[in-house]
Amino acid sequence: MNKQAVIVAAIIAAVLIIPQTTFIVDEREYVLVLQLGEHKRTIDEAGLHFKIPLIQNLVRLDKRVQTTDAPPDEFLTVDMERLLIDHVSRWYIDNPLQFYVTVRDEPGAVSRLQNIIVAELRDVVSSELILNVISGERETIMNRVTNRSAERVNDFGIGLIDIRMKRVDVPPEVEESVFERMRAERERIAARHRAEGEERALAIRAQADADRNRILGEGEARATRIFAEGFAEDMVRVTHNQSPVSGAVITVNRREIGPTDFSGQMPVSLPYSGSLHVIADYENDEQSHSGELTAIIEHGRLADIETIGELNISFLNDPHIYHGYTADEEFYRFMKTLESYESFLPQGTTLVLGADSDLFDYLRGPGSPQTSISNDLF
Repeated sequence: MNKQAVIVAAIIAAVLIIPQTTFIVDEREYVLVLQLGEHKRTIDEAGLHFKIPLIQNLVRLDKRVQTTDAPPDEFLTVDMERLLIDHVSRWYIDNPLQFYVTVRDEPGAVSRLQNIIVAELRDVVSSELILNVISGERETIMNRVTNRSAERVNDFGIGLIDIRMKRVDVPPEVEESVFERMRAERERIAARHRAEGEERALAIRAQADADRNRILGEGEARATRIFAEGFAEDMVRVTHNQSPVSGAVITVNRREIGPTDFSGQMPVSLPYSGSLHVIADYENDEQSHSGELTAIIEHGRLADIETIGELNISFLNDPHIYHGYTADEEFYRFMKTLESYESFLPQGTTLVLGADSDLFDYLRGPGSPQTSISNDLF
């Protein structure tokens, strides 16, 4: 055989043998190398690899995450309600050899996986109320199904990522009854919330009334105190060389009051207690005059009076006439007693009390005999 024939034979042999001894592994797959049905090795690294021709063969398995969409199935809840649930699951091949030995291929894995998921879902749903399945507890329910199913499919070399309900419906023949039950449940919850709200409203109103009474009481007490510490009214008089000065501008404690009348007089309000500074200013075309008075007011009476200037400032009344009942303690007590009569004695009331009752001190004249009296009031 010549050299050229040898080369041709070698080329033909290479073309036939090399494809039988080499293979390429993709990064998206596992490859199992089997020799006469016996597992030799598992390849999960992408690249060029070699095998023994004729006696070794390859099994390729997908390494990617698989998504399985199951058809709707009927489930029964603990309150004996039927539901149509279809779910979707995500899984992957975790152990290629175990996967191949137990389920062989992906269709076998899907069939086994769906059987396990449906069984676990049926068991979990059967222990839950229908409202939990279709509302806020769905996430918790599916997490339980995923955890329980993952333990079982792990024996088949499958890793389960999660399971989710895609749709939850009720059969058409029981749909109306389910809605009625849900409506009744919502009405019950609404009634409870309204009752709790009314209870809180009553508590708030009671607290508000208590606060109102307290504030009114404190306000009345403060008003009484301020009223008691009110202003004294007096008549100030301005003279010059014992003659009244008309039109003299009066300023009391830096507050301008106004001019005096033709008799040189003007009413002013004075503090019940404290310092007093009165200024009188008079101007005409020829000249201007002024005078000042300083004093201390103690309970409505002037003390330590000092005057300076051309104009003479004096007060007409002594003692002063006070605004308010509290300037005279006895008069204030008398007025408050009369007010109390009006507040608790309606018209036409008849009371029989002892003559020594403090409440009716002011209804007895001086020297009244200490006997029971009967009075028709108001």
